[in-house]
Amino acid sequence: MNVSMENISTMVEWEVTMVCNYKCNYCTNLNPSLRPVLCEEKIEAFITMLGETYPGVEVFIFGGEPFLHKKIDYIISTFNRLNIPFVIQTNLSNSSQEILNNIDEPFTLQVSIHPTQIAIEDIHIPEDLDIRVIDVMYTGKSAVDYYLKIKERHENVYLTPITDFGDGISNHALKEFNRMRKNPMWRKIINFEEVKRLGKNRSELWESYSPRDKPCLYAGKYFLYAPDMTLYNCCHRVNHNGICSHDKCFLM
Repeated sequence: MNVSMENISTMVEWEVTMVCNYKCNYCTNLNPSLRPVLCEEKIEAFITMLGETYPGVEVFIFGGEPFLHKKIDYIISTFNRLNIPFVIQTNLSNSSQEILNNIDEPFTLQVSIHPTQIAIEDIHIPEDLDIRVIDVMYTGKSAVDYYLKIKERHENVYLTPITDFGDGISNHALKEFNRMRKNPMWRKIINFEEVKRLGKNRSELWESYSPRDKPCLYAGKYFLYAPDMTLYNCCHRVNHNGICSHDKCFLM
């Protein structure tokens, strides 16, 4: 399968912490032993470096759950003070909301709703938050109910595929998601996530594309920083010479 590099720009991500209050079985961020940096001087030096190394690039902050980082308020204020664009991925659980409500700084959120981890009646999304997009993770047909409930009150809500690159529940859900996404009836009522940076819908590539022994699709374009600020050039948290040794790629 040929995939195109067209429209892939520089991507900079920072996993500020691997700690999370959810335990999603499809999550690949399962190494809480990687300790986040808490020293404010080191945090400021690191964020300064990001701004100087990737000028104008929006930094994607995720985890784990970023709002469980003990210095998340300082991280946000430093990005703002240095005028470096950023967005924070969050599950917007009650515990996260308690923390972010006490942060007196502007920030933009990208929200992920995980139906296996939260009851539908417990979903409460405040209207006053700056939310760019809400992704309801497709973990099975029940996720459609979550999507429809949230869509009643919020714009920019999408049903989004999951994958752990395995053959378990997420692989089954991914195939089911692709079948639904191609169905004209479902497309009338659901906004399916469509990321076509590689010349084909991402969820289809997740299901069928293998990068093994091919040049890295993101060479020189993807930069992933771990909680300890270690730099990787691969979603598998490794560094390589540009020829992929994996059967699956996250395909952002």
